[in-house]
Order: sequence, then structure tokens, then C-alpha cells
Amino acid sequence: MMQDQKTSPNPLPLGKPKKAFDILGFMKRYGLFIVLLGGFLFAMLTPLIFVVKKPYYQVDARMRVDPTVPTVFSNSEQSSIVSYYSRYLNTTAQSITTIDILKKALDAMEPEKRESLFPKGMSSETCAAILQRMVSVTPENRSHVLELKIGGSKSEGLAEFLNSLMQTYMDETRRISNNSNSDRLKFLYAQKNVVMQEMSAIERDLDTLTKDIGTSSFSENHNAAAKNRNNLLQAYSSALNERLTAEAKYRAVKQSNQELQGIGLEPLINEVVLNNNALTQTESWTYKELQELRGTTDGLTELNPERLYVEDRMLSMEEYAKELREEVRDKAREIILGKRDIDMQTALIIAENDYEAAKAKEDTLKNEIHASSTEAKRISIGIHRGEYLSAHWQNKFDLLNNIEKRITEIEIEKKAPLRLSILSVARSPNQPLKSNINKIMAVLFIGSFGLVMGSFALYEFLDDTIRRSVDVQHALGHPPVQTILNLKQHMNDRQDEISLAPEDFRAHQIGSLAVKFLKEKHRENSRIILFTGTDHGVGASSIAVSCAKALSQLASRVLIIDGDIEAPPVEELDEFHISLPGLCDYLDGKTTLAESIISTPGDNIDMMYAGNITGGTIPRQKIGALMSELKEKYDFICIDGAPLLKSHLVEQLAMHSDIVALIALGDSSKYQDLRKSAQLLVLLGVPTIAPVLNFGGIRKTLSLVELFDNPPERISAILPENLIAMIRNSPSGLKLIDKFLVFVQRFQQKKD
Repeated sequence: MMQDQKTSPNPLPLGKPKKAFDILGFMKRYGLFIVLLGGFLFAMLTPLIFVVKKPYYQVDARMRVDPTVPTVFSNSEQSSIVSYYSRYLNTTAQSITTIDILKKALDAMEPEKRESLFPKGMSSETCAAILQRMVSVTPENRSHVLELKIGGSKSEGLAEFLNSLMQTYMDETRRISNNSNSDRLKFLYAQKNVVMQEMSAIERDLDTLTKDIGTSSFSENHNAAAKNRNNLLQAYSSALNERLTAEAKYRAVKQSNQELQGIGLEPLINEVVLNNNALTQTESWTYKELQELRGTTDGLTELNPERLYVEDRMLSMEEYAKELREEVRDKAREIILGKRDIDMQTALIIAENDYEAAKAKEDTLKNEIHASSTEAKRISIGIHRGEYLSAHWQNKFDLLNNIEKRITEIEIEKKAPLRLSILSVARSPNQPLKSNINKIMAVLFIGSFGLVMGSFALYEFLDDTIRRSVDVQHALGHPPVQTILNLKQHMNDRQDEISLAPEDFRAHQIGSLAVKFLKEKHRENSRIILFTGTDHGVGASSIAVSCAKALSQLASRVLIIDGDIEAPPVEELDEFHISLPGLCDYLDGKTTLAESIISTPGDNIDMMYAGNITGGTIPRQKIGALMSELKEKYDFICIDGAPLLKSHLVEQLAMHSDIVALIALGDSSKYQDLRKSAQLLVLLGVPTIAPVLNFGGIRKTLSLVELFDNPPERISAILPENLIAMIRNSPSGLKLIDKFLVFVQRFQQKKD
């Protein structure tokens, strides 16, 4: 069963939107039709064989294709095609049957022979196109022979044309070979002139290049500029070392001068002052005089004028001694600093001059090397170009020799023999080889049965009828819960099995369906079952009643509700008057629930009829409460509903049902109607959908006798009126076919 359905953009994601083409079912349903109608059509067309039959004459000839041919140029050499002989043979066979060759062979024939093949005045192009289908050229296995054949309804002119064809092809092969050799010679002579002109131009370029670079030997050993550059590179390497040494010395002198300027000269100055004899003597004399003057002040008071005079004189002598010492110190500092600066400047000038001289030498050598390198490169390029020109000239020279050699070979080989030769000529036939009766019969047989089969295949492709359980599975994505066979077919054999659900519970399909509903009740507490179909007459009412009877054998209390309350009112005739209350009366408030349900004494099945249907508007507000109340009282409630797609009341009942048994009638219900019904139930949120395929309803398909009594437009358009009348006038044969089709359908139903 299809359970837990949910609304989605595609309500049936596992189903297929269109019915699949059933090849096996097609052959079962229409195989006998195809055989009978195809055989009938073939029998009607058979007399045409004697009208269009023609004798067939055939003429053959043979040509030899040699894989090796001795050449004229040299007896020891062979022109061989052994490595690709099979491809060459097939190419030759196809070349013989080209339109141009056939046309030339036809034009080469005598006029009276040509007129025996084709009417006078027919163009050669048309005749060649016809001959292309008549002539065949095939290589014979394990030989070097081509077999040529031509056939036709007349024996005159066939052999003459085949002989003309072989001779024409050999002449064309010779002409093409000669034309090809002439074209090759013309091309080779033109190439020879071009090569000689190119060699002259190369020689002029070599002369100019020799004058430019001063050498005719295009080798690097003769590049004087390159040798001079190598010598200069050695001198430059030595100058570079000298410049680097002088630069390092110059930088060292500059660094030494900077560091010497930061060294103090006070120790040297003090040494000079200390070693100054004049200063030493002066200080010694001053010291003695001061001692003597200090001795003269002994005993004198501090304010004694004489003491004051002596002290002033002593102070003057000390000041003079200090001034003399400072003067000697300043002169010593000036001399020492000046000498140091002169030494530093002298060393720096010498180092700088040495560096500049080394750098100038390096720059001079560098310029010389650059100039020499430029000249060496120019000469090297010239040498390289000279090598290329020399090699190019040599290649042209070799090519010229090959061209002259090939010209000589082609001129001699123009006299070589062909590979093709006529092995046997064609001869006129004395009697026909065969006729075209077999081909005509094959064409008529295939055409007759193909036309009938194509017509039925087109009908099957456009047919949307459900014919087997696989169609239900393709439509819904799930197989049918139960396939019910037409049990009424057993009436003649077993009178006790007329009922769909007899009391002894022997209707297997209905019983199996009831057991499945019982299983759903135990698992999901599913009690309310709505029986509806894709259209009227699918057997929903019969299956609902039969299934309710079967469920009464499995459960204690079962209720049957006639839910088709939207039916048009029946005329008030006595035999059709319904006086029992039912669903309409309850919904309209005329009766209570107990009054609307009819109980059967001694039976566990209760009935709620449709009631008094007036055709007016019936209120439905109490349907939901009614279903909930009935679900508490009964084990199963079986509702017989109208077709789902034609009743919105059934849609409302489906919303309150636990299981909807969607019934499709085999060989009647439409594939798209089944899909639309299932999609609608999914969109309504039905918990469980139980598809049922019934073959016991009122089928809408006609029997073969009824079909040809009043044929539809499709059959009238396919079959001619005479054929339809002939089929209509043989009812015994149609009845036999109908019985056979019924047997096939029953067999297929049992298999499903």
C-alpha cells in the first residue's frame, strides 16, 4: 500500500508521467491480428508477383592486378605494392564503377549496342547512374583477380558494355599515369630552375659576406677579433687586480688619516717642552734668583717696602717663567700638528694618484675589450651566417642532383607496363540466371506485415488504457494491492462461485484484500475504508460489498455505507422507490444515527443506505463527527463512493478515511485518470492508498465483432473499406479471434 503520503511539488515521485510501451503485451494483444491481417493483405497482393516479375541475365569478366611490375629503369628493381595490395585492389574495384568511367565506357560502345541497353535519347549521365547499380566489381579471395559482373532483364549489350568498361578503365589508367608523369616532370623542371636561382643568390651572399668579415673559412678559428679580445681580457684581468690593490690602499690611507686625527698629541708636546734646554736653563736660573730674593726678605715685616719690592720682583719672574713655558708648548704643538698633517696629506695624495692611474688603465682596457667584443660578435654572426649559407647551398646542390635523377627516372618509367590486364573477356549469356520473384515476395511480405504491425503499434503507442498490474506500478510507483480476476467467467464450470464473496470465503482475491485491510487495522488502527474508482463502472460497489462480506468473516462488526448520495433522483416508480432511511436523511437531520443504520438479524454486517436522494443540496457538516462516532462502534466501515474525479463529496469522505481503495478497471480505465486520482488523494492527505486492479467490471472495450460492425475513425483511416467489409462478413473467424484474445487476457491476469 502507498502509505504516509505528503504534499510535494511532485505528489507521485516514483510514478511515470506517461504509460510505457509494453512490447510483450502488444504482441499478446495484437499478434494474432497482425498474423491474420498481414497474411490476408499478403495474399491479396500476391498476384502482383506475376505482373512485375522479370528474368535476370548476368555477365562476368575478370581483370588481373599484378602486385609487382618490373621497371624499365632497372631490371633489378621492382615496383611493388605488396604491403598495401588489398587496399589497392579495393580502391581499383571502386574506381571502375565511378560515374565518369561508366559514362566514357558507354560512349565508347557502338550505337546499336548501346540502344539495346537503354532507350535512344537517354542522357549518358542517367544511363551511368543506372549502370552504377547494375555493375559490381569484387576482388576474388586468395588471387590477384577482380571479378566484374553486370546483370539486367535483357541479354543484349551486357557483354559488350563490360568489355568496353574494362578497356576504357585501362585507357584511362594509362592516360592518368601519363598525365601524372607529365605533371610531375613539369613540376620537377620548375623546381630545378627555382633551386638553381636560389643557389646563385646564396653564392652572391657568400661573396658579400667574405668581403665583410675578411675570411672565406667560416670557422671561429679564423676570428682575429676574438683572439684580440682574449689577449685584452688577460691584460684587463691584471689591470683589474692593480686597480683593486690601489683602491684598497687608498681607502686604507683615508681610514688611517681619519683615525690619526682623533689621537691626542699632548704626550709629544710635553716631551718637546721637557727636552727644551733653553727653557730648562731659564727655569733653573729663575729658581736660583727666587731663592736668593726670598733669602733677602728674611726678618723684614710684611709691610716693609723693601720686602714688598722683592716680592713683586719674585712674582714677575715667576710669571715670565710660566709665559715662556706656554710659548714653548704652543710652538711645539704647532710644529707637531703641521708635520702630522703634511705626512698624512702626502700619503693620501700618493695613494689616490696610484688608484686613479690603475682605474684609468682599467677603463682603457675595458673600452678596448668592448670594441673588440663587438667586432668579434659581428664576425661570429658573419661566420654563423656563412656556415648556414654554405650548408643551405650544399642542400640545394643535393636537391638539384635528386631532381635531375628523378627527371631521368620518370622519363624512362613512362614506358613501364600497367598493373592491370584483361584476364577474360565477357561473353553474351544464353539463358537467364534467375528472376526477381523471391525479392518481390520478400518485399510484399515485409510490406504487408510491416504495415499492419506499424498501424497497431501506433494505436498501442497512443493507447492510454491500463491493461496489466505493471501499468499501475508505473503510474503510481507502487504495484496494486490486489488484482481481481473476472470470476464470472467460471459460471459455466462452478455455479457455487458466482458470488464475488460467497459465505464459505472461497473468492481468493477478495479474501486476500480483506486480510490486508485487517493487517492495516492491527498496525495503524485503520477502520474506515473508502472504495472509489477512476470512472463509472469499474466495479467499486461490487468490490466494496464483497470486501465487507469478507471482512465480516474476520471482524465482529462491519458497516457498509452507500456514499453515492449525489446521484440524480430516480423516478418515483414502485420498483425503484427507496423508502429506507440512510446517509442523506441523517445528514439532513431527519433521522438519528440509529434510525439510519439497518441491522441484519443474525449477521454482523450493518447497512447505511444512501437514503432518500432528492437531488437537492445536502448538508455535510456532520460527516466528520459521523465518521468518528462510527469508528468507535465498528471494526470496519466500508464506504461505497462515486468516482473520485467526478465527486467532491468523495474527496470529503476521503479526508476522513483511513484507507482509500482506488479501483481501476483493467482494459478500460485510463492511465492518466489513475495518476490524477492518486495525486488528488495525496494532496488531500489520505493516510493510506490501496490501488486495486479489477478485471471483473463493465469493460468499455469492444469485441472484435463489435469493433468491425461499427469501426472507429482510426481503423477506417488505416484499413480500406473493402478489407473492412470482408472482415465483417466472416463473423465466425472474428469470434474465434475474440475467444483467443479472452484466453490470452485471462492468462495474463493469472500471471499478474
